[in-house]
Amino acid sequence: MNLSTEIEALRMVLETVMDGHPDPELAVAQVDALIADMRKNMAGSLQLQAADPLRVAVENIRATLV
Repeated sequence: MNLSTEIEALRMVLETVMDGHPDPELAVAQVDALIADMRKNMAGSLQLQAADPLRVAVENIRATLV
C-alpha cells in the first residue's frame, strides 16, 4: 500500500470514529492531551524543537475535528 492511500484510509477511519463517538468533546480533549504530551517531549529535544512533522500533522488534523 502506498503512503497516500494509507493516509487517506487513516483519515477515513478517524472521521468515522469521530462521527460515531458518544462524546465528541471528550474525543477532541484526548487529542488535545496527545498534543500536549508531544509538546512536553519537544521541550526536551532540540531535534523536535527544530522540526516535528508528526506533531504538526496531529495539530492540523485536530483543527479539522471541530
